[in-house]
Amino acid sequence: MKISKESKVGVLVAIAIAILAIGYNFMKGEDIFTSSNEYYGKYKKIEGLFKSNPVLINGYKVGSVSSVQMSNETLELTVGVIVSEDIKIPKNSIMKIVNNDMIGSKAVEIIFGDSKEVAKNGDFFTAQQDQGIAQAVSGVLTPITQSVNSVLGNMDTAIAGVDLRGTLRDASLALRSFKETADKLNKLLDGKDAQITNILNDVEKTTSGFGGLTPKIDTILLELDKTAKDLNQIEFNQLASQINTLSEELSKTTVAINQKDGSLGMLVHDKSLYDNLDSSLSQLKSLLKDIEKYPRRYTGITERQRRKGNRLKEK
Repeated sequence: MKISKESKVGVLVAIAIAILAIGYNFMKGEDIFTSSNEYYGKYKKIEGLFKSNPVLINGYKVGSVSSVQMSNETLELTVGVIVSEDIKIPKNSIMKIVNNDMIGSKAVEIIFGDSKEVAKNGDFFTAQQDQGIAQAVSGVLTPITQSVNSVLGNMDTAIAGVDLRGTLRDASLALRSFKETADKLNKLLDGKDAQITNILNDVEKTTSGFGGLTPKIDTILLELDKTAKDLNQIEFNQLASQINTLSEELSKTTVAINQKDGSLGMLVHDKSLYDNLDSSLSQLKSLLKDIEKYPRRYTGITERQRRKGNRLKEK
């Protein structure tokens, strides 16, 4: 059997039309091979809902929006949705327009009711609608804006109630007083850098020397033995008095150095230095008292004289 060219062309055109129809319905979200029911809901506004937008049940797509029609008299919008007839939807269910994503696209969500009666093709559901993206964002930002305005208002009230001119005047006087104090301190210390450096070096040497006092006592005794002849010619009472005076002045200097408000204290504020110096002064006072009381222990020229001094101390 020979098929004419016209018949072949006709068959191909019919197949093409069928494919086009299937593709068109597929693009609209409709499945022509599955039986479905159409349900409706009436809205005053639909916030950008269009045909082919998804229909969801518990977040799962079960159909699509089939139609959107507006009444010319009431301007009421009737939205139709197509859902597979295999899904049994209670008659008192809700058809709610919701936000489908963060950019504002819409979808229709069917919220099941508790009725035992199943909805039929062409039934109307109760229509509801979520807030739009703009309204939701506005609902979040409005309390924040109010809080910011309240804080700014409180700050403005607090600033308005403060005597800024008086505060600035007091601050200026305080800075001027501080500058005068600094100028006086600079004049006091001007040209005395070398003296202060020598004092600090001497104090550092003293503290470092007396830091290990116990292991170095033999060295001190040897030095004292070398200078015994010179010390034997000095009036020990006068020497002891002068050394005590020097010790007291050095102690005062040490206190001044360790005070934060003092001049030297502002230059050198080192607690470890103070502790070492205080300990050294105590050891020095003890040594001087021992020298004053038992001079022969240190000034004896011969070993016998020094032993005699030791025996006097032991008594």
